[in-house]
Amino acid sequence: MSDGTIVVIIIFISLWIYSTYLIFTKKFKDDKEKVFWRIGIVFVPFLMFFYYFIHEKLHEEEE
Repeated sequence: MSDGTIVVIIIFISLWIYSTYLIFTKKFKDDKEKVFWRIGIVFVPFLMFFYYFIHEKLHEEEE
């Protein structure tokens, strides 16, 4: 494998872990959305790209 491939794989895995961490630790506005994202991220890891860009809209505001 080339160095570029390894870097892309490391970035992909890092974003997946970060997205998974956010989904399991943050409170969502709707519990159904949380279930959807949990199942989606585990079984379809490419959903983490969508989640990464819209996660701020999904979570409750922290006081």
